[in-house]
Amino acid sequence: MHLQQDTNKDPMYAFIAFPDVKMLATPIPTGPDRLHFQQDPTASMAEHGGEDRLSALPDELLVLILLNLRTAEAARTSVLSRRWRRVWALLPELQLTFASAPDGIAAALDAHEVDLQSLFVVTPDAAAGSMAPWLSAAARRVSGSLAFCNMPRDRDDDDTEEEEAFELPCLDRATLLYLDLGHLGVSFPAAGKFARLTHIFLDHFRFAAGACSLGAAVSSPRCPCLEKLTVHNADGVGDLAIDSGSLKELQLTKVRGLRRLAVAAPALRDLTLAYSFFPHHQNPPVADISACHQLQSLEWSDSYDPSTVQLGAMEHLQRLGASMYNVYGEEGAVAQHIINRSCLGLLRRFRAVQSLCLTLLSPRDIVGYQYLMGQMTVFPDIKDLYLIVFANGHGFGPSSFHVLRKCTGIRKLLLQLLAPVESEAETACTSGCICDQPSNWRTEELLLNNLEEVRIRELRGSEHEISFVKRLLNWAKVLKRMIITFDKCVPESMAKECCRLFRSYSQSEICFTFYMYRESKEVLYAPED
Repeated sequence: MHLQQDTNKDPMYAFIAFPDVKMLATPIPTGPDRLHFQQDPTASMAEHGGEDRLSALPDELLVLILLNLRTAEAARTSVLSRRWRRVWALLPELQLTFASAPDGIAAALDAHEVDLQSLFVVTPDAAAGSMAPWLSAAARRVSGSLAFCNMPRDRDDDDTEEEEAFELPCLDRATLLYLDLGHLGVSFPAAGKFARLTHIFLDHFRFAAGACSLGAAVSSPRCPCLEKLTVHNADGVGDLAIDSGSLKELQLTKVRGLRRLAVAAPALRDLTLAYSFFPHHQNPPVADISACHQLQSLEWSDSYDPSTVQLGAMEHLQRLGASMYNVYGEEGAVAQHIINRSCLGLLRRFRAVQSLCLTLLSPRDIVGYQYLMGQMTVFPDIKDLYLIVFANGHGFGPSSFHVLRKCTGIRKLLLQLLAPVESEAETACTSGCICDQPSNWRTEELLLNNLEEVRIRELRGSEHEISFVKRLLNWAKVLKRMIITFDKCVPESMAKECCRLFRSYSQSEICFTFYMYRESKEVLYAPED
């Protein structure tokens, strides 16, 4: 199943009035009420000396033809003739979008004649009580991927009002489960196996307390083949204990209220934990990831306290993503202190990794704030640095210089420049702003003698950006390649001027490659001399 398809074919993007899915289970009319379908079209064609060669094709070829149509359109072919009446019911894939009648979904599934390799259902603002009938039918029919998206009206991620929950049936034949529940409550059955599931994706849901915890449901006794588990935007999961011999990738993002995490997964290679333990001011959360000996990638954008979080040796770790770091802060700000302390703790925790991802955040208003980069003194030995800068219009030269001075052995640098979402043009900081302090980054020498490749994304051409790139080109004496992608808001005239400036600052042997956006597509940009 491909959840990201061409938007011209994907029903998720076809905002037209589809027939109610009840019609998928409705036989063609018979008797005097058949209107203009009173006669078999193939019989009529034969009477006039014609030949219906299409209907003469075998079922396998007709199914291939119908797979190029939306499910509702394929179902309409059932009225063409008796030959076509049940062809749609042989489709291995169904996409039921904007279905207004859950009983119609169940009827369509019960009327189907073959196992489904893929079932994709989209409903508007479904109620928990409407889920059980069609999910039970899906459990009997789906032998591949099951994807469901509920689109609630006028709700957001912070709306956690408790409503009635539904119990997920035991999907013992499905291989992939994708549920975007739109804040519906869900529980897992107390017994039974999800014997073939390899991927589970759960988003926008409230876990309802029941006979089975989420951790028990996804552990090896219940999900013996599970390789990837993704949990986003969840409530009600305070304790998550996973014991899996097959799990290779685990992503937990915004699992609100999570207080305890225990993962015993010897095959786990990738672990992401983000914005789940935050915020807390007392009683730090507890985590034990020590039994994950094959872990290669760790993104811990969350609270980290070495006294309560056990990470184990992690001898195979290659990629580390730390929580964001506040470049400036208010004295006594507890939340900022916890965030920065977590980042610093992770940087001290590992002696060496292949690549490090670090995010530097500058608040929009930093008047009266303190510069906090001096607290960042210890870094692991790294080769590749992914530096994400959210400067909010301020200068980022001092903070980035501080990081690079601690990572002089890097070979590759990816600099991602994030801008405020709500505005296309950043507001320049006021005169005398402290963001350019300390100013030694403008004059002090820095030798990045191993840096061979630099990639910069979303460059807008601000004075702060131009100044930093100029200094970077001076520090990187052996740089071979610089790839720059301009932000979507940058006009060609500004892009051309930036290209000219960067080339004038650099040594002739550096290979520059530029990209910019045209009609929302990133394309290669080659400015004319």
